[in-house]
Amino acid sequence: MFSLLLPALLAMQTQAVQPSAPQHRAENVRDNIYCVYGPGGNVGLIVGDDHLVMIDGQFEQSLPGLLEAVKTISDKPIKYLINTHHHGDHVGANRALAPMVQGIIAHVNVRTRLAKEQEDAAAEKKGGLPNLLIGEADPKKPGMMTMAIGDSMAHLAHFGPGHTDNDIAIGIPGARVIHVGDILFLERLPYIDTESGGSFDGLVQVIGHILSWLPEDSLVIPGHGPVCDKKEFERHHSFLLAVQKHFRDNPAMTPSELADSFDKAPWEDKKPSSQFVTWETLFRAAAGKGPGRVK
Repeated sequence: MFSLLLPALLAMQTQAVQPSAPQHRAENVRDNIYCVYGPGGNVGLIVGDDHLVMIDGQFEQSLPGLLEAVKTISDKPIKYLINTHHHGDHVGANRALAPMVQGIIAHVNVRTRLAKEQEDAAAEKKGGLPNLLIGEADPKKPGMMTMAIGDSMAHLAHFGPGHTDNDIAIGIPGARVIHVGDILFLERLPYIDTESGGSFDGLVQVIGHILSWLPEDSLVIPGHGPVCDKKEFERHHSFLLAVQKHFRDNPAMTPSELADSFDKAPWEDKKPSSQFVTWETLFRAAAGKGPGRVK
């Protein structure tokens, strides 16, 4: 009997000691700018002379793996954390990162929304609110901040409501790199969080504005999906314009009818999710009739 069980026991032991696949992968985007992929939104990293600036921090539970990935890039301390917007897959690690950094930078509405979420939370679940704020409560009012990071200059800007009412983009002109957070979704349908002040028409306008001055050889870090060039960012804008034109040309159609009749053939890379954003929920958000995601 033991001889029969031995192979199974050895197999169980082998499985038990197998290391889990790493959840994070670091990529050099250009010069001193990096992107770290993993659970949640894409993390940007700017390497300065004596410190790092991190853009978004993903979920709190995945922070140890993220920090390990950061150490493969540099062992310099993280001095500032930038939040591109308030969603948990981008700011979930704020509370744990707060003691490590000198400041957390975000649009003013990020602080407002996170503070509201924490009102009824236990004391140990509170904290990590941004303390260096950009813009005003009215998301239609633009806001900007410039950071000197060693020899690099980073421009942090809010252009108006889009994915949410608190998006900021971080441009590093010396490297011709921009991190736009969830202003750009690649390889999936975009999420417009209308419940948090997001606007489909606003998103179209914001992306169009960014594209109007973005250098041709720029690289773009999206909130989700691979780093891309300006042409891919322009293609995404064209997709949004096609969606916008379809619902404007067919005002009598329901979101379901709009989704069914939309020509999806040119946009096969825009993958819907039955649990998150479907074609119908996208058209609901575009028409101003829904939250932009499956509830």
